Amino acid sequence: MNDRIKLAALLGNPGPEYERTRHNIGFLTADLAAERLAPGERWRDWKGLGLYVEFPVGGERCFLLKPQTYMNLSGQAVQSLGGFYKVPPAAVMPVYDDLALPFGKLRIRKDGSAGSHNGMASVISAIGPACPRLRLGIGPRPSHIEGKNFVLSKFNKEEGERLPEFLGRACDALESAFRDGVEKAMNRYNHD
Repeated sequence: MNDRIKLAALLGNPGPEYERTRHNIGFLTADLAAERLAPGERWRDWKGLGLYVEFPVGGERCFLLKPQTYMNLSGQAVQSLGGFYKVPPAAVMPVYDDLALPFGKLRIRKDGSAGSHNGMASVISAIGPACPRLRLGIGPRPSHIEGKNFVLSKFNKEEGERLPEFLGRACDALESAFRDGVEKAMNRYNHD
């Protein structure tokens, strides 16, 4: 069975105030993934809903997408681009921050709920829950800080130092899902 992904939707919020915040680790991963998978390509506008790059994998068209609708409406861009290019939900992989995972951990899942992540909830609302996802750990949240404030804060010094290696592993996992399929990517990257 071919379970390779064709569209990675890397979730974040547009605007300089959100750059390099924990909630935007999806966008940070997107930029590095674009350098690796689509070298020389520029991000292009998709109907004002998102920015995307296209690249070939095994003779098929594949895409990286950064929704520009703000996190809570991410599903609009995913549904629009994925629908236009006839990408089935099982070949769409949202990539997003996860408070339930410690910083530096990543997990690939074949499907499931959104948990408390509003961006993932929007994607599920738009295309259904039967899509794989790559969760990037940004936790744990200190008990004295509200979840919203924590995810919108900048990485601390130690996290900042570890971030390049973490983003590199996230891109490795994403590339594996494009080239080898979700199952192989899970087997390779879910054990760190």
